[in-house]
Amino acid sequence: MRKLLVTVILAAVSSSLFAHSDKTQKHPPTLSGSETAPGQVVLSFHEALREQNEIAAKSLLSKNVTIVEGGGIERSAQEYASHHMLSDMKFVSTLSSELLEHRVTEYRDSATSLLISVNTTEAGKTYRSFETAILTKRDGEWKIAHLHWSTAK
Repeated sequence: MRKLLVTVILAAVSSSLFAHSDKTQKHPPTLSGSETAPGQVVLSFHEALREQNEIAAKSLLSKNVTIVEGGGIERSAQEYASHHMLSDMKFVSTLSSELLEHRVTEYRDSATSLLISVNTTEAGKTYRSFETAILTKRDGEWKIAHLHWSTAK
């Protein structure tokens, strides 16, 4: 049942995820759903990464979270914490970020989040970051069940 739910959610958001636009096209910042409970979980996760707070970050992930990043995949919060979380925290804490878009849509006990930002490294390199998250609500508590991160110059 869970796989079916994830498939339905991904199908619902896939058209916007695969759309390509002209690089020169500018969009005003779009915030839709950031104030919702699942939206706040996503923003709190980003804050925990920036502040290098492993306990807070891990508490926002479901135990069996799937994280897809840089051609790799991690299949649990524990696996992520023991492999890439600390290096992600160290890197993210050095970035200057501007949030361009955050759209959150709730579906009863699940939600999708699309987050787009522009990040600048300490060396002055700038790139766009794209994040898709699927959240689930269990016992009244929202957790991140799936994350997919990608970047573009």
